[in-house]
Amino acid sequence: MLGVERVGPLQLALVYRALRKAFEDGKHEPGAADFYYGEMEMRRHADDISRSERSLLTAYWALSGYGMRAWRALGSLAATMLVTVVLLVAVGLPQDAPKQRAAGTVPGP
Repeated sequence: MLGVERVGPLQLALVYRALRKAFEDGKHEPGAADFYYGEMEMRRHADDISRSERSLLTAYWALSGYGMRAWRALGSLAATMLVTVVLLVAVGLPQDAPKQRAAGTVPGP
């Protein structure tokens, strides 16, 4: 169609950010949180961001839902604790502490 411009994710992220700011200024935090989630999703799906930023945003989304999904964050914490316990049981801690050795001279009385 003529006169229709295609809007990309980064432009939508700016719109989400403006809407979030308006909701925050109006003291409507639940609505602002929804727009924050949408803003972060648009940033993550944008084509013109670096690979490292996309990786960080994807990890942030997967581990905690951009800090907005408490169960996902608790699940990530539980999974990390489980992996740590399994590794400690499988590999364990050293049985014998290394013997300490002193080097140098000790001054007399």
